[in-house]
Amino acid sequence: MPRKNLPMLADPEAKRILRDLCETHSLSMALLESMLNIQRDNLGRGRQVGITQDFSAEIADFLEAQRNA
Repeated sequence: MPRKNLPMLADPEAKRILRDLCETHSLSMALLESMLNIQRDNLGRGRQVGITQDFSAEIADFLEAQRNA
C-alpha cells in the first residue's frame, strides 16, 4: 500500500511555511524530509531498533554532500 503524503508536505501553504521555518533556522528542507521518511518507515516496528543509525547515516550523507558541493 502506498504511503500517504503528510499534510505538511502535500499542502502548498503548509510546505511554504515549513520551508520558511527551515530557512529561518538554517535547516535543510531536503534533510528534514529525509528524516521524516525514516521516522515514517519505522512506525509500527514496536521498538524502533536501528532508527538512530538510519538518522546518523542520513545526516552523514547530507554533510558529505555539503562538503562536496
